[in-house]
Formats: sequence, C-alpha cells, structure tokens
Amino acid sequence: MMNRDLYSDIYYSLRRPEDIAKMAEKTKLDEELMLVIYTQRTVRFATRDYYQIVEMAPSLLRRWKNGEPMVKIARRLNFPPILLGLILMSQDNVGRKRFWKMVREPETITDKRLKSEMIAIRKSDILYSPEGAEVQKQRGIKGEEKLAKWLDEQGIKYRTEADLRGKFPKTPDFLLDEPLDYNGYEIKWIDSKASFGDDIELRKNNRRQFHQYVTLFGKGLVLYWFGYIDDMKSEDSILIGDESILGELEKALSASKKFAN
Repeated sequence: MMNRDLYSDIYYSLRRPEDIAKMAEKTKLDEELMLVIYTQRTVRFATRDYYQIVEMAPSLLRRWKNGEPMVKIARRLNFPPILLGLILMSQDNVGRKRFWKMVREPETITDKRLKSEMIAIRKSDILYSPEGAEVQKQRGIKGEEKLAKWLDEQGIKYRTEADLRGKFPKTPDFLLDEPLDYNGYEIKWIDSKASFGDDIELRKNNRRQFHQYVTLFGKGLVLYWFGYIDDMKSEDSILIGDESILGELEKALSASKKFAN
C-alpha cells in the first residue's frame, strides 16, 4: 500500500522516462514500480491529448519536413514519440500497417532520414515501441504465473480464463472451484493486475471487468502486484489487495484447516 500524498508526488513527477530512476532514488522505492506508474500516467495523458495532437498534425508535419526531428517535436509536446510518428505518417498518407512495419523493420526503409527517424522514435519510446509493449505483456504473464503457482501450492482448485473461454461473457483470471474464506469474506474469483491500483485504474477495471465478475460469480479478490493507494475505496463485493494479502490468506487457510481437524 502507498500513502496518497506520496503517490500524488510520484505520479505528477514522472513526466519523462529519465524521471523514473530519479524518483526511485528519491523515494527509495523499486524502479519497476516507478515504470508501472509512469506507464499508467503516460497512457492516460496520451489518450487525453491524442485528438488535440491530430488537429495539430498539418503544422507538425510541416515542422518535421523542415528538418525538426520527431523525437524533438514529441518532447516539446510531452507526447509518446511512436504515437506522434503514427500521427505524422498518417498525415503524410502512410497507412497504419506500413507505419508499424517501418517501426518493426527500419532496416527495410530506403529513405535515410525516415529510417533514422523510425530508429530514433523506437529507441526513445519505452511504452509504445515493440520492446515496451513486450515488457508490459511479460509483466502481466509473470503476475498470472505467480498467482497460479501460489494457488497450486495451497492446493486450491480453480479454472483459468482459458478454461472458461466461451462459457461466460466475462471471465476473471482464476475462478475458484470452492470459495476461499478470508475472515468471513468469501472469495470466489481472483484477478491478477500487473499495475498499481489508484482511483482511475480501479474505476476503469470496475467498469470493464469487475462488475461483470461480481454479477456472474459473486465476491472476489483483485490483486494489484505493484500495490494500491492505502485509503482507496472499493465496493463490498470486491476485495483489493497487493502481494502481502497472499500471506494473510495462507494464515486464514492454515487456521481453517486446524479448526477442521
């Protein structure tokens, strides 16, 4: 868990990739946590600003054609370089498919400047580049694998999202065969989130997933691997936890087994 004031300081200080290491040093917190919070902040601001940048595309394209590098323009706008490149190339009648091929395979570009620009935006964008997307994907996979390993170690039977695919309109990562009793709270499903739980993230997850899980399966647990704001309010039917809750669940399971014996 994290104090709200500390979280706000971190969130609004992480404006550029180079701020990640600085804030990790300042707060003595893990650098990957800083990257996760930077990712959430950047994606939100990019989503908010996207259409405003699209409206500016004709003038931005003129600046680029006059020699200003894409990375420099992106930095001035505080906007992800890859997304800026996508907007500029679209304005220059380059389709999305071709743009992403240029990003993935810059060595195939014959135009020297364009090739150099694609290499530069890919290198400077730690979120929307193929490498950045892979890091985020692997972070999600790692969280689910850790949770599956823990469930297996506790002897808790479950069905995964893959097992349930096609049977329900929405499925959590793990639907438990038997409810897990946690101090009188019945956990029927668990969802793994490789993100930090703040108010915006929880609202988004509630709207897209958790409300449907509660309607279909009942109460559940959401595990934010990178923590959450300590005073964040969740609904009674959705228990919020970080990695430390697994230790508490182990104690509850152990006590339950002793009582049964």
